[in-house]
Amino acid sequence: MKFKHTVNVLIDNFGVTFKLLVYHLIILAVTIGLSAAIIVPLFNGLENVAAYTELMEDISNMLSEIIKGEVNGLAGHFEAISTSFNNLLAYLAEHPSDLILSAVGMVIVILIRSFLVTIGNYTAGCLISDKMAMQANSPFAATMIKNLGKASLYSVIYVPISFIYNAVCVGALYIVVFIALSFLPIMICIFLFIVFMILLTGLKMMLVADWMPALISGKKKMGDAMAYSITRESGGSVAVYSFFASSSVLILALNSLGFVGTFGAAIIITIPLSYIYLLCYQFVNYCDNNNIKYFTDKRTIVKPEHEKETSRQQFLRGE
Repeated sequence: MKFKHTVNVLIDNFGVTFKLLVYHLIILAVTIGLSAAIIVPLFNGLENVAAYTELMEDISNMLSEIIKGEVNGLAGHFEAISTSFNNLLAYLAEHPSDLILSAVGMVIVILIRSFLVTIGNYTAGCLISDKMAMQANSPFAATMIKNLGKASLYSVIYVPISFIYNAVCVGALYIVVFIALSFLPIMICIFLFIVFMILLTGLKMMLVADWMPALISGKKKMGDAMAYSITRESGGSVAVYSFFASSSVLILALNSLGFVGTFGAAIIITIPLSYIYLLCYQFVNYCDNNNIKYFTDKRTIVKPEHEKETSRQQFLRGE
């Protein structure tokens, strides 16, 4: 039933997708501008470096064969790319100043982007909560300004935790895959990397699933909401984990298909829609677990067995 209610709430909040899309496009433009200012000078300085030239040629050759449908030589290409990459790292180790500055700059850009994206997601969560609670069509910009303090605090805490978790997972799996390449076919290694990354992503999503709804719908304080989510006080961890793990597969497939099938045009819609889909589940799950009634559309109200009566004034006061 939660999946059905999630889909209904998603349809009821479909307009939020386009509001979030505009916001993401603005962030994308800012991110591209900042990234170009950091990356272009670094690449210009590497154009005359043999290791960099070899790496670009190896990547180009591999992509050319993939486009032609020739995948038998992928293992050899990955070995060549690995060798060229190691040679480039050796060169950069001898000339660390530019690399360190560029790496630090890119990390800062990534964190800024994640911070802004998370604020947008928090705002979208507020819109979804308002629609589920009172069928209110709250404006995106005004809601963001109204909740900017709470959204910023949430983002400041969430983004570094998420960044470190993702970096550790990717780094560990990267090492495992390159070790596995010595005795496993390349396609199996790629498959295992994707599978384990999906499982680890599902774990992270499960641990933070109730954090935002507890802040917005539950009116909890930041520390209480975070503890409520991470300790899985609401229960149903297996079901929540299963949803997020399976949803990660669905979202990856949908966005990959949209990117390949439409030359990237479809992901303009599918990426913000993926965020809204996950947010809808988080709020549906929180309301169900805390006996809070909610609208799935303007004619349908989901009422728990033991309903917690809340007036409009009590809701606005956070009681």
